[in-house]
This record gives sequence, structure tokens and C-alpha cells, in this order.
Amino acid sequence: MANIYQNQGHYDQALEIYKSVLETKIRVCGHDHPDVATSFNNIGAVYEGKGDFENALVQFQKALEIRTRVFGSDHPDVANSYINIGEVYRKQGKYEEALEVYTKSLDIMTRIYGGDNHPDVAASFNNIGLVYAGKGEFENALVQHQKALEIQTRVFGSDHLDVAETRENMAIIYQKQGHYDQALEIYKSVLETKICVCGHEHLDVAASYNNIGNVYDRQGKYEEALELYTKSLDIKTHIYGGDNHPDVAASFNNIGLVYAGKGEFENALVQHQKALEIQTRVFGSDHPDVATSFNNIGNVYREKGDLENALVQYQKALEIRTRVFGSDHPDVAASYNNIGVVCDSQGKNEEALEYYQKFLDIKIRVFGSDHPDVATSYQNLAAVYQRQGNHVQTKEMVTKAYHIFLRMLGPDHPQTQGLKPFVDE
Repeated sequence: MANIYQNQGHYDQALEIYKSVLETKIRVCGHDHPDVATSFNNIGAVYEGKGDFENALVQFQKALEIRTRVFGSDHPDVANSYINIGEVYRKQGKYEEALEVYTKSLDIMTRIYGGDNHPDVAASFNNIGLVYAGKGEFENALVQHQKALEIQTRVFGSDHLDVAETRENMAIIYQKQGHYDQALEIYKSVLETKICVCGHEHLDVAASYNNIGNVYDRQGKYEEALELYTKSLDIKTHIYGGDNHPDVAASFNNIGLVYAGKGEFENALVQHQKALEIQTRVFGSDHPDVATSFNNIGNVYREKGDLENALVQYQKALEIRTRVFGSDHPDVAASYNNIGVVCDSQGKNEEALEYYQKFLDIKIRVFGSDHPDVATSYQNLAAVYQRQGNHVQTKEMVTKAYHIFLRMLGPDHPQTQGLKPFVDE
């Protein structure tokens, strides 16, 4: 029953049941028992779903400690605990910590299964790939996903959901690199596999419609994007029996982004407000998804030219993100950047520089100096310096941005090409 509540997004009900079950297990089995570890793990998963990452880590760590004492260090359950901990670190933007525990999981899996020809080993390669993708190290990410894909194809054949998921991970990277046609080809192929395996009315199929919609949205093909996002929404509302689920809210947000892209700002606000209302009911006020909706609403106000309302929404998003993630997280940096853009548009050059610098500082701490977002930050700083007539700083920032794009995205990427005329190589 708790699992059903959790899948429906009713986290508080799920948490209440899981905690009650935990108390029973401890009374019956004692504290050091695999079933007790499973309960800690389940509670951790609920906290993770709620966006309460610190409590999630506490529960996953408890599960890990019990499993290590009971099973020793080389056991699948111990490896799975490392995976759960790594997932939380990844969502927090703590990529080095995530990479460390994912690598521990991979080492255990390869020792247990005697090599790299097992689905769990493939899953570990995928997890490591997600970390590299988060860090902006796209080529390293593709290497890891390719390792996972080769194992899964050998074990399962080509028509399997795990294979489809790995191919989607690779398509997401191609999309981030601006290779939209390549990403779209993979997404459409994966959709066919999912429909064949799962049928039309399945959440994995809805996810594929969403992915294809994302590419169309990036390409400015708004009608096609709207059609795909609507298909995804219809499946979700049918499966969840209404619109009171976070996945449904995500679809409303996506549809809102399309309307904003089309310049239909009032329709966009309606969709983002629907998402916000669902998320607030399900999660309460302090959750990353709630912050995302405030951020989306802020974007619409900014595009409408209503800078004051945009600033209010961006500040709300920043406050939530700082409480949830702490100060060093990519989403916190994104909020600083958005506030900087508003200050920039208002002609408040010094305030814009302050927020852009905060964005840059976090990005460098999280990703290192070679990341597309770092380059974007240099571009933003360059624009302000240019308006101030500071040509030396402008040239320095543009040059830094160009060389990052060149190294990370290659010479033919639009962002690299756009800066090339302004740089003396």
C-alpha cells in the first residue's frame, strides 16, 4: 500500500506506513536485519521523492551500514545502497561525491559477477555516465553509456527497456550538444520499442513523447512539440486518474514552455500555474519542482517585459533552491543568472555583474572551468562590460567563452561559431 501511495505522489501517507513497518520489523527482527535495511531504504526513497535530500541520505546511509555489517562489503544490496546515495548526491549537484559512490558500486558489481557482462554492471556504467553528463563532460558520458549499451544488447537483445533507456541517455547528450537530428532519430526509435513492449498507455511511452517534444521545442517547432507534450499528458492523467501527480505537473510546465516560445504568454502562465498548484499540494512549499515552476513563471513575466514580477518569481525560486540544495548547486546558480538577466535588462550594471559573478563562481566550483554554462557566464559578463565601455574586460570574457565552447562543443557548434568573429585565435 505504501508503494502505491508513493507512486501516486502521496508521499506523506507512504512515509507514515513505511515508518510503522520499520518499527514492527525492528521489534520482530532486531536492528541488524536485511528487512530493516530495506525499510530504511524505502523511507529514504520517499524523502528523495519529496526533495528532502538530507533526510534521504540519512536513511540510505542507515541501510548501507546494516547491509555492510550483515553481508560484508561485496554484496548486491550494498552496491544498491551506494547507488541510492549516489543518486541523491547527483541530484544535489555534488558530482564528485556521486562519482565516488557510483564507482564503489561498479567495483562491487564487477567483483561479484566476475566481469562486465551483467545488467547491474551496465546500470553502474549508466549512472557514471549521468554524472559526467551533469558535469558537462559529454564525451566521457557517451563512453560510459556506450559500455552499458554493449552489455545490455548482449544480455537482452536490442528490444528491451533497459537498452531503450540507455539509448535515451545518449540522445539527451546529443540534444545538449545541439545534435537535434541525431537525438530525434534515437528518441523515435526508442518510442517504437516502448510501444511494442509496453503498449500505448504506459508511462515509459509518455516519457518518450516528452523527450521528442523537448527536441521539437528546442528547434522552435512549437506545434509539433505541443502535440507530443499533450500526448504525454493524456497518458499520465489516464494512468494517475487525474491531475494530482508531479508527473502531470511536469507536463503542464512543458506545455507552458511551448506557449511561451510561441509568444502566447497568458496561456503559458495558466499552464505553469497549474503545475505550481499540483506541486504545492503534493510537496508543500520547499521542493525543487516548486522552485522550477516559480522560475518558469518568472521567465514568462520577463519575456512579457514585466521585470518586477519576474524578479519576484526568481527570488522565490532562489530561496527554495538555497534551502533545499545549499549554496553550491547548479539550480541555485541558474537563479542567480536569471536575477542577473533582470538587473541587466533594467540597466543595473553593477547588480547584474554581481549576480553573474555568483553564477560563475558556483559553476566553476561545481563543474570546473571547462563547462558550457561557465562559457555562458563569461558571455553574460562580457555583455555588461561592453555596455560599460570596458573593452578590455569584454574581449577577455568573450575569448574565455569561445575557447570553452571550442573545447567542449567543437568548432562547428552554433555557440562556438557565434563567437569566432570576435576572437583573435
